[in-house]
Amino acid sequence: MKITRLWLLNFRNYENATLDFADNNLIVGTNGAGKTNVLEAIDILATSRSKIVNGLNKCIRYGQPGFAINGRFDFAQRPSLTVALRQERGAGRVIKINEETLSRASELLGRVNSVLFLPSDLEIIHGQPVQRRKYLDIVISQAEPEYCRALQIYVRALKQRNELLKNMRNGQSGDLSVWDAQLADCAAQVKLKRQEYLEFFARETAQFYNAMGFAGQLTLKYKTKTLSDKQKNLEVLQSSRAEDLRFGRTHFGPHTDDFEVYLDENKAAEFCSQGQKRLISIAFKCAEAKIKRQKLDDPPIVLIDDVLLELDLVRLNKIIAAIAPRSQKIFTVTDTGRFAPELLKDMRIIKLENGRLV
Repeated sequence: MKITRLWLLNFRNYENATLDFADNNLIVGTNGAGKTNVLEAIDILATSRSKIVNGLNKCIRYGQPGFAINGRFDFAQRPSLTVALRQERGAGRVIKINEETLSRASELLGRVNSVLFLPSDLEIIHGQPVQRRKYLDIVISQAEPEYCRALQIYVRALKQRNELLKNMRNGQSGDLSVWDAQLADCAAQVKLKRQEYLEFFARETAQFYNAMGFAGQLTLKYKTKTLSDKQKNLEVLQSSRAEDLRFGRTHFGPHTDDFEVYLDENKAAEFCSQGQKRLISIAFKCAEAKIKRQKLDDPPIVLIDDVLLELDLVRLNKIIAAIAPRSQKIFTVTDTGRFAPELLKDMRIIKLENGRLV
């Protein structure tokens, strides 16, 4: 999959701009020129959400009622795809694929295959458990959209069960059995997929980390009490009702899961330097690109925002060469000096200044 054209209207600092892309692209501009905004827009066309801000209203250009973004995506052996998203201030999203309006945003998942490298990827290492769960759930949902449906059912059932627990705690009557059954079933599905993907990430991040020239054994530890069997999950939920009623919330299930990263048996969040954490996060994103390529049978579009610039030139070029072979790549930089000449000669240079092409 490749994006060949992107159109932005009142998105961030772009009034009206059209960008055309090749197989390898370098977006160049000073800080604040709008480089990251381009990557964010492409990623929004893949997920319907921003990984940079909470809520698409924050992406609307100052003083405007809304924004629109449109991308054309080409495939090697399939017809081209056009994805358009419009966001009006204070209103919901409108998403179209080839002019057909989607009834739910989740229908977009899996249609655009992309991987976004951001400075905030460090949260995979030292962020809160909710941030790691969110990262993992987004990856799985993009690669396998049916997972998103199971997760949505789980989240809705969890919310309803917690509300009922609070009401029962305050003396109202209620029956938890319906929500217990839904939670037990979806919890097993979520747990199985998370375990599958974390086993893949454990293997691949270790290989990528060492392939980039760094020593040490990288490992992951999945922290969960959720079981892969629906009936056993149901039994745990039923046996923990007294505790849940006492606190007014559900204590058991994948909403309490976490995973931790270790380097040579030391917890990376506590013992690794900032540079080591950055390299581990890059290894995660490389593994993400690989599993999306395998699951969707298509190389993802790789979007890389400045995150590699703190590395030395030798390692930088080694990582660039290793990231997602055969994938289209779009980098953002403030200057081209850190790229090897042999890499630059095959890149389309896109120069930006304050939301405009120059």
